[in-house]
Amino acid sequence: MHEWALSDSIAAAAKDVAKKENLKKVDAITVVLGELQDIAGNIFAEIFEDVKKNYAGVANAKLIIESEAAKFRCLNCGNIFGLNRKGLPHETNEAMHFLPETAKLYIKCEKCGSTDFKIIQGRGVFIKEIKGDK
Repeated sequence: MHEWALSDSIAAAAKDVAKKENLKKVDAITVVLGELQDIAGNIFAEIFEDVKKNYAGVANAKLIIESEAAKFRCLNCGNIFGLNRKGLPHETNEAMHFLPETAKLYIKCEKCGSTDFKIIQGRGVFIKEIKGDK
């Protein structure tokens, strides 16, 4: 389960930031989940509640999850378009979850039909902010 490893990594990173910033404790961690990663936010949040207990200074931190919609820029016509998962088979969603660049195999520009596009947002998972007390 990727959510477990992700939760552990986020808690460990928050602990490291707290140490570097001389924070007594971490109050809140804002994490952005890119749509292409297809992380189950509710499962991730539940697991984080268990995992954070293993990290001093992070055990009482509130997890704030923000979603970032996938956006693509067509390199053929310049059109910017989003991801429409409706009608995509489960296997396709899984492929994009593990390797977002595979989106080019399944998605086409809505305007010109090209598969030559760049992912401009919605890829990955990252910590946006860590708040704590000094």
